[in-house]
Amino acid sequence: MTALEVELVLDSLIKEFGDSGLYFVLICTENGAVKKSYIDQNFNKTSIALNMSQLYELAEEITSEIGVHSPDFNIIHSDNFYILSIKILGNIIITLVEDQLDFSRIFDIINSCIITN
Repeated sequence: MTALEVELVLDSLIKEFGDSGLYFVLICTENGAVKKSYIDQNFNKTSIALNMSQLYELAEEITSEIGVHSPDFNIIHSDNFYILSIKILGNIIITLVEDQLDFSRIFDIINSCIITN
């Protein structure tokens, strides 16, 4: 059985980026229920998770209509920030980071938190 250790993902992302431009991390189910979060006081985590969940549903509908596989991740660049959302093993991981960070490191961290029994 393969599983994502969500606590380890959150702890590892905070340890790696917490003081250098990580503004929030949300780990939620595909229907928007928040499992774990690290978030600045200015953000509404429930609203963000539900909106990202709806974005994935829309993306899945559009891609299936045109015959393309559903997206596994989405990157949005705005001003000096990246919003990175990743769908993996029934979870959606959403991060907001400054664009000077190497966001590809986020993929490495998440991959290292997949446990196979």
